[in-house]
Amino acid sequence: MVEYENNIENAGANFPKTYSPSSSESKWYAIWQKNEIYRASNNSDKKPYSILMPPPNVTGILHFGHVLNNTIQDLYIRRKRMQGYEVCWFPGTDHAGIATQTRVERALKEDGLSRYDLGREKFISRVWEWKEHYGGIILEQLRRLGISCDWSRTIFTMDESASNAVREVFIRLFDDGLIYKGKRIINWSPLGMTALSDEEVEFREVREHLFTLRYKSEDGSGWLNVATVRPETIFGDVAVAVNPDDERYKHLLGTHVFVPLTDRLIPIIADNYADQTFGTGCVKITPAHDPNDFEVGLRHNLDAPNSINPDGTLNNLAGEFAGLERFEARKQILKKLKEHDLVEKIEDYTHNVGFSQRGGEPVEPYLSEQWFVSMKPLAEIALKPVMDGSIRIYPNHWVKTYEHWLTNIRDWCISRQLWWGHRIPVYYTSDGRMAAASNETEARKKLNLPDSVPLKQDDDVLDTWFSSWLWPMTTMHWMEKGNETTDDLEFFLPTDLLVTAPDIIFFWVARMIMASGKFTSKIPFRDIYFTSTIRDGLGRKLSKSLGNSPDPLNIIDKYGTDAVRFTTLYLSPLGQDVRMEVDVDAQDIPSMELGRNFANKIWNAGRFLMMKRDSLSIEPDGISDKSNILTFNLSLSDKWILSRFNSTVQKAGDALDNYKITDYTKILYDFIWRDFCDWYLEILKVEMKESTDESQRQALMNFTLDIFEGILLILHPIMPFLTEELWHLSHNKDENESISLQSTPNVNDNNINLEIEDEFEFLQLLIEEVRRMRQGAQIPPGQKLPLVISVPEPRIEEFLNIENEIIAVLGRCSEVIIGHNAEKPQQCLSSVVRGTELFIVIGNTIDLKQERERLMKEKQRLENNIAGSQKKLENEQFIANAPEKIIAFERKKLDDMRNSLEKVIANLNEL
Repeated sequence: MVEYENNIENAGANFPKTYSPSSSESKWYAIWQKNEIYRASNNSDKKPYSILMPPPNVTGILHFGHVLNNTIQDLYIRRKRMQGYEVCWFPGTDHAGIATQTRVERALKEDGLSRYDLGREKFISRVWEWKEHYGGIILEQLRRLGISCDWSRTIFTMDESASNAVREVFIRLFDDGLIYKGKRIINWSPLGMTALSDEEVEFREVREHLFTLRYKSEDGSGWLNVATVRPETIFGDVAVAVNPDDERYKHLLGTHVFVPLTDRLIPIIADNYADQTFGTGCVKITPAHDPNDFEVGLRHNLDAPNSINPDGTLNNLAGEFAGLERFEARKQILKKLKEHDLVEKIEDYTHNVGFSQRGGEPVEPYLSEQWFVSMKPLAEIALKPVMDGSIRIYPNHWVKTYEHWLTNIRDWCISRQLWWGHRIPVYYTSDGRMAAASNETEARKKLNLPDSVPLKQDDDVLDTWFSSWLWPMTTMHWMEKGNETTDDLEFFLPTDLLVTAPDIIFFWVARMIMASGKFTSKIPFRDIYFTSTIRDGLGRKLSKSLGNSPDPLNIIDKYGTDAVRFTTLYLSPLGQDVRMEVDVDAQDIPSMELGRNFANKIWNAGRFLMMKRDSLSIEPDGISDKSNILTFNLSLSDKWILSRFNSTVQKAGDALDNYKITDYTKILYDFIWRDFCDWYLEILKVEMKESTDESQRQALMNFTLDIFEGILLILHPIMPFLTEELWHLSHNKDENESISLQSTPNVNDNNINLEIEDEFEFLQLLIEEVRRMRQGAQIPPGQKLPLVISVPEPRIEEFLNIENEIIAVLGRCSEVIIGHNAEKPQQCLSSVVRGTELFIVIGNTIDLKQERERLMKEKQRLENNIAGSQKKLENEQFIANAPEKIIAFERKKLDDMRNSLEKVIANLNEL
């Protein structure tokens, strides 16, 4: 025995005492990339599994949304790879039209230049230079997360192949009549000087004022009181509308009033848009600056003069106010109106105002000629697969949101007044004829024009989302060289999973389903997982502006990649926001300790096992050799850990299959930390010390190492670096081999024994209660005391006698006496576990007053738990819906707690 213990102390010399995440991460990622182990084939005999990476903007910097999103994707990619699938994770970046152009223009401004100084071609060249220099930063940062995508397939939404697809789709939709050009009220960004789609506008509640202005009658007999929130737009007024049923104004229909501060007369018209109950019932009609007014203008054939410039200043129609910024103009116009006694009253008014998601400024409703996609025919394509279950959404409550948006969809404004992006492939003649074509030559053919006739391409570019909605196709090279299909499309489409944020369900998700259905007749993905919003401890969304969003790279440097990955998913329940405690002053996330401590726990377990293995002269290659497991008798604890391992594999797999990712992390955490490390390894120490048979010890060690390797395999998808390091250290494998390419453990139902698991859970509860009793009585850890266990039936007595030594060692008992209805000793601590009484014989070593207080607390705990269990069993819905096994278990638990309460009360009475 002494020789055995000395061997352990000298073993494991080559196994580092502590885990070093940074050195492990840089080493293994470089090896993985060198060996191209994540390169996918579209000509494999394996079943395909694929994921599309939501392309980060080339302007992007890693944030915790990326950490959450990409860790989930990598978890599924690694798991499926280990399950034997041909796995492909398609990476890439988005050109981010507005954001990238703004970034480059800002840099030009520092040099005293604008894009107009360079001209279009030179400016675009400058953007490409910026992209080549900075655009790969986000991908390098994503590599720090250990993600296992096929980097050889990285594409950029402005690559030639993607551009070919964008042009082809535009031309086809144009030729089908689904893309049109028209004057509409659109969302205009004065800051970006470009149109925005409806989905790029964020509405916020704003407190402003409602101004009632006096519109004087043509004959000078009086005035009409007209309410407006925007007096700065009066110079675009073309009418005043009243409801046709409003008796107050019927006699005024057909007459005219003067626009305030002008000598311009406008008619009073009848239209149902005017609400008799709002304001005065009179509404000014400004077709160029309000979408509802625009529709009124169309119905009444009214002009639509635009009184605001693209930069948000008033134009020449505003006379003396021309050139003023719109909100400053409001103040000056209001001042002038008051001077001319044209303000009837001013009231507080709260309403929703649209803001640009990109620039943050209030959006200007603006009459402009833009390009649109007719969405209703495409919406039908996107709605069907979600409603019939071909595409599943997690969490499911987003289906209603999706359905509502598609059934109330509006046409998509796709033109942007930018230079960076896919230029609209439409060519014009001088007389206004046009054709959508991939180049001038093709346009001439469509228009039957000779080469001598000049053509001009449209100046606008397409909305960034117009290339993003083709992502399932462009990643697989659709139309790269004019080809309708590719080997990738045939093999990997539809993809299996899309992981994204719900705020782009309309921008991107729905439109990808439209495009794939329209142009490939396939769905783009089978499952959609919407991630949660990450918030701090105060419930605020992580944001650089709030100072509550630490740099993930700094957090990774401090805690390690695997710790960050594990903790992030551990805290991210499906359909609920993620809460992370953020130390703003230190720019730290202390909750990451959970993942780091878990990694250290696993590392220490691995080191302990390798030391044990080396002391027994077991070859590393023998770890996965299960044959010798059959040569020794498994103890109850061995059968228990084998059953728990298989149960864990089963439950973890079920959780991932149903996208209950947080449940998956907690299942692994509880099994590895509590069952394997805290219990089984402690029991192993006892069994190894007690055994005198070297072959028995070796067989037991191999069995334990086999379980540990299984743990590494099921843990690898979420903690890839730690498991790769431990796998190599435990096997002495060549560095070019990888745990990533090993098979994940399969569940062996024959090894799952729920009866043994229940028995061992009882043993755990019993030992934990002994420890709790000792701690409550403040018994020193080194002081061993006798334990008497009184069991209610012989079966339990037999079981506990088998585990007598385990109870003695782990419960720090000098001896353990087990008997059926054993007599309670004098001067003892007492407690009850599932009807079995525990007595720690203390003599004069503790204060009986403290023991009484402890028993009172236990009495209160049991009474509370009994009340909760009774309430559950009295719930008709629970009884009607729960499986019979669950109901029976709840009833047995209630009986056990009642028995325990009786014994606690009896022990109190004896004290």
